[in-house]
Amino acid sequence: MKVSIAIAFSLSLFTTSVVVFATSASENSVHVFNARQKNAFVFKGNKSSQGAKVEVFAANGECITRHRLTKRKMVISFLDKKPGTYTIAVTKHGHREEFKYIRN
Repeated sequence: MKVSIAIAFSLSLFTTSVVVFATSASENSVHVFNARQKNAFVFKGNKSSQGAKVEVFAANGECITRHRLTKRKMVISFLDKKPGTYTIAVTKHGHREEFKYIRN
């Protein structure tokens, strides 16, 4: 009887911890996709990422553009930008993810 209670308790604790850690990791994640077009950066976030601040910085640290994420998916075009390295920062509720984009 004690063994079956211990096993049931262990399984419920394990299941709870898996659910908690799996949801907290996926809530703030942003997925980057290859664009069909050249010189474009495409990313897609979860529903909870709507309203996040998206900023594009040049190599010298200057903020080129700043937008709010109104949908889950955003395409940033670099057609009119000079070749170089750019940083895309997505920020919401103090959580910040940065991505590098190299324009050839």
